[in-house]
Amino acid sequence: MTDSPSMVKVFFQLEPDEDGYPPASVESVWARVEPGAPGFIIENTPFFARQATLGDTVSIRWEEGVRWFESVVERSTNSLVRVAFWDPACLEPVNDALVKMGCVTEYTEHYQLLAVSIPGEVSLLDVQEYLQGEAGRGGIDYEEPILRQ
Repeated sequence: MTDSPSMVKVFFQLEPDEDGYPPASVESVWARVEPGAPGFIIENTPFFARQATLGDTVSIRWEEGVRWFESVVERSTNSLVRVAFWDPACLEPVNDALVKMGCVTEYTEHYQLLAVSIPGEVSLLDVQEYLQGEAGRGGIDYEEPILRQ
């Protein structure tokens, strides 16, 4: 995807914790610009940012030609979870199960991390129960940065 008048990159500043997570200081996501909208609509699921997720409308600040995330203007109904894989063999079945439940997923091989957007119409409890079961088997772990249902 290229930066175009309707799709732009929005950047998030990240604060690593004492363990060095996340392993980056900046993350960018695609955002859609719609005439008359109160901000930029996030178009992909973030891997590390915790402030906004897919479908949220955000405001930005310009700094040296970069669009930096400022705040969420309108929240979507989407929740955000991330799944880390200790056993690579778990990736395909976990991803397939989440997609079958109605989630939207994106994977980064570099970090062995699956970013999962859970739409408002998908049962958050069902997804959480599934992930708890998988984590209990030891092949994955997960975090829940944004829960909205």
